[in-house]
Amino acid sequence: MNGMEGIFGIIGIGAGLYSLYAWFRLKFKGIINTSILVPKDTNIKKCKDKEAYRAAAGPKLLVLAVVLILYGAEDLYNTYVQSTGKLFWVMLVLVLAVLVWFAWTVKKLNAKYF
Repeated sequence: MNGMEGIFGIIGIGAGLYSLYAWFRLKFKGIINTSILVPKDTNIKKCKDKEAYRAAAGPKLLVLAVVLILYGAEDLYNTYVQSTGKLFWVMLVLVLAVLVWFAWTVKKLNAKYF
């Protein structure tokens, strides 16, 4: 054991919790997170329709958060409790597919609303 076995599980849970926090701020406070949803140099005040953007980006951000948390939990379980076999690879492919989907759809939303 070299101490680094569960690093991807911890990163997955951390990223998922941060995404969940960003979703909560977007959904309930109307704050658009500049580190996940839009590039840092984007002026949020130039959004053409903030409510429509919130409605479109919110569910996508929630899906990302849930998948990342599930992946992180599964990775930690696989590392420290018992092998999950093919489920590990299914979750890895799922998280990569969701990351690509999220990046692609948010890029389209940003082009439309900013």
